Amino acid sequence: MSDIEEAEGLAQGAWLPEIHSALVNLINEHGSRSPGYDPEHPPIAAIDCGETLICNDLGEAMMRYLVTRRKLNTDRGFWHVVPERMGRDALSAAYKAVAGRADAEVRDTAAYRRYRAGILNVYEGLRETEGAEAAALFAARMLKGLHERTVAELVEEVLDYELGRPLGQEDIPPGPPFGGLVVPTGIRVYHEMLELLQALETNGFQTWILSSANIYIVRALARRIGFPEDRVMGLELQMQAGSYTERPVDDVPVGEGKLELFLDTVGRSPLLAIGDSMADIDVLDNCEGLSIVMDRGDDELIERAEEREWPVQPSLTV
Repeated sequence: MSDIEEAEGLAQGAWLPEIHSALVNLINEHGSRSPGYDPEHPPIAAIDCGETLICNDLGEAMMRYLVTRRKLNTDRGFWHVVPERMGRDALSAAYKAVAGRADAEVRDTAAYRRYRAGILNVYEGLRETEGAEAAALFAARMLKGLHERTVAELVEEVLDYELGRPLGQEDIPPGPPFGGLVVPTGIRVYHEMLELLQALETNGFQTWILSSANIYIVRALARRIGFPEDRVMGLELQMQAGSYTERPVDDVPVGEGKLELFLDTVGRSPLLAIGDSMADIDVLDNCEGLSIVMDRGDDELIERAEEREWPVQPSLTV
């Protein structure tokens, strides 16, 4: 029996040969059929979600859906999630001008374009000036004031919508004073990553999916692909009277915060870690076995990977 056959379900697909071989060897040496396997302490795998497990980002997709469909609850201080310097008053006024009106009535109005482009520009501005942590928290805060039952329905709506959309780009028209944007469309799970999750499970690994997106949409995706939702980590918001607040339960799972959440939850370091951005660097550094970097154009991460001799994998297939 070949090594590849021993690692059940892990076809090479688009994996680079050396990376596929390293994955197979890791599974064979530490999986459930290895001599030293301990089912009480199975080997751990940590896999990032956005742009690693899937094409595109769930947190961004849900934020854009909520904004575009005007699914926000703007009562009780919602607009304080927008920094004043980034157009809070203008956005609040634009939203009020289209509130309570049918989509068909408002889509071509200047107020709707201003509101939509403005909020999406806030997200991009925070990511550029304050980093991934601030942007991820802002995207999650679009859930502020929504009841947990409403969010449970919305995450399914978002997944149905994004899994059904073509992968591509959408032009967001400008709404002066806010400029237009180009945003990605569609969500797909990479075939090779889905097979890897299945192979790890079959061979006795305990795999965790990590994300900086709100945990509710990531859990919904986990259910869709048959992955245990209790092994998903993401940005969780505190609740009040059954509705979500703007306050995170823990540190935002980006960089060191992602590693701290992982170690606090799992209790030990992973043997396999896969990520695509500097938001994953701490988890990759903490890995005690094989760290793999997905090449999504993050030059700083690629440079770190070269320094540490981590393998770098180009795009997989959808």
